[in-house]
Amino acid sequence: MPRITEECVARIKDSADVVEIVGRYVQLRRAGNAWKACCPFHNEKTPSFSVNPARQTFKCFGCGVGGDAVKFIMMFENLDYPTALRRVADMNGIPVIEEEENPEAARRRWLRSRVVEANTLAADYYHRQLCRSREADHVRAYLKQREFNIDIAKAWQLGWAPPDFHTLQQQAAAANMDTRLLLEANLLGNGSRGSYPVFRDRLMFPIHNVRGEVVGFSGRIMAEGQDPRKYVNTAETVAFRKGELLFGLYKATGPIAKAGMTVVVCEGQLDVIACHEKADIRNAVAGLGTAFTDEHAAMLRKYAKRAVLCYDGDNAGIKASEKTFRKLAAAGLEVYMASLPPGEDPDSLIKTRGAEALQQAIADARPYLEVRAGIEMQAAQGDANARAALIPRMADLAAEITDTIRRGVAVTDLASRLNTGLDDMRLTVEEIIRSRKNAPKAPQPTEPDYPEDEEPDMSQAPATFTPQAPVRPIRLHLVMRDLISLAAGNAAVQHALVDRIEELQEPISLLAGGPILQRMLELLPTPGDTAEWHAFAASLPPEQAAAIDRVSNTPQDLPDPESTAEQACSRAARESVKARIDIIKARINSGNLSPEEFNRLSTQATELHRMLNQG
Repeated sequence: MPRITEECVARIKDSADVVEIVGRYVQLRRAGNAWKACCPFHNEKTPSFSVNPARQTFKCFGCGVGGDAVKFIMMFENLDYPTALRRVADMNGIPVIEEEENPEAARRRWLRSRVVEANTLAADYYHRQLCRSREADHVRAYLKQREFNIDIAKAWQLGWAPPDFHTLQQQAAAANMDTRLLLEANLLGNGSRGSYPVFRDRLMFPIHNVRGEVVGFSGRIMAEGQDPRKYVNTAETVAFRKGELLFGLYKATGPIAKAGMTVVVCEGQLDVIACHEKADIRNAVAGLGTAFTDEHAAMLRKYAKRAVLCYDGDNAGIKASEKTFRKLAAAGLEVYMASLPPGEDPDSLIKTRGAEALQQAIADARPYLEVRAGIEMQAAQGDANARAALIPRMADLAAEITDTIRRGVAVTDLASRLNTGLDDMRLTVEEIIRSRKNAPKAPQPTEPDYPEDEEPDMSQAPATFTPQAPVRPIRLHLVMRDLISLAAGNAAVQHALVDRIEELQEPISLLAGGPILQRMLELLPTPGDTAEWHAFAASLPPEQAAAIDRVSNTPQDLPDPESTAEQACSRAARESVKARIDIIKARINSGNLSPEEFNRLSTQATELHRMLNQG
């Protein structure tokens, strides 16, 4: 008889959100950090049936039944275990992979359990080496300098992997584990000179799955120049897939629920440990030195509704936070960002300013797009082209938000912060969403692994494919498109617009595409001159150059260029007034205004409406 593979069972269970699944059959109501209902398995008037999202379990304190999401489906629909698994897989879009029950399948299940045993033995060995070996003095000194004491090392079972592996091999042999099992667990590797330890002179972090099993390790170098790779993770084994594991999640599930279904996402293991042990922020997790994945986001979605990114306050941290935001927002989580001072990470902030500083930064976290727009606007000060390019970039991020209500709020806030019309911002986001639905999925870049005992020869390294990010043209305001088209095809219109440059300043600053017109009136490319037109386009940022790709610079004969320019400028002035009204409305709708500010903005909106009506 075919059976569902062990890996597929794990994937199905990881995809199952017990609150969502039970909620399809029973009307749940929130009760603190859990959900309650009248038990569907016996008659009762007072609810005693509880669903715990932190543990991903249900329990009836009246009749005693309990279990996970699959067990609930089995009991409610009277199904056997394999059928219930398939039902959960269908609910979550997980393809069911089957295999014939054969000796190879049994061997693989046995091998996984033995690999976990080997990892458990190794974790204990590495930990004893850290605590007792004189050769680990430099590792203990490093931890002391980082203010990680022995209690923290014990709580997280931190360890040290010595350069020699024979003692580990001997201890494994005493537990009936031969060298082949250590190779299967990726504790040892095979090189040209025979077996070697994958982890040598590294600070060791055991990696647990959400059930608490030690499925692998992450090791940090202890000496500069020791290895170009600061961290080395266990290679993929029958028990370890780093793209599906989050460091600290097995400790954080309960605290996530107690924190109002909020998870704090950090960049590295030491930051997570610092959050837990130094600042009592026990709902913190991190990836394993790899890009945040769809699997990571789906896993967190089971335990949390809200994520606070607590990344380094430098350019690299901001760049990394964007990738994580995209995955979490697409999975349906609300994403906030804690603003750390430049150059600080969670651990260094605790060291320099105390645990209270980090706790306050997380408590003060704001919606990710609000924080990101503020950072980008500050960086683009005085650069009209950079500010204009922000609109499609921020719209591209807003388009990741799957919840339509939250996306609408984010778009309104962005329109206000970027000083652009709300309708333009909304349409830009909608166009991006439509284009994504129709675009083919880009292949993911690969990360080659190199043997631990060999220096990587980059000239021989396998080529990796990094997909080129498509350039998204900014969306030109219709009036601005008309002005650009007129100026592109008629030199007299160009000069007439130059003469009216003062009255065009507000439309240029408020209407999408304004900086393109500004640049055109600086360079004045001759209509019909292809070389000058290409030079003008090349002087623009890519998003702006793409926006005028279909604008023709073919000469146009106009009977009255002066009058044409005057009428176009008049339309631009009216549209800029409408844009100012949109901006004011967006600020009012974004909330968080004092009564005085609300009254001031309302008065401005009324005056602008009067100007339009008089015009």
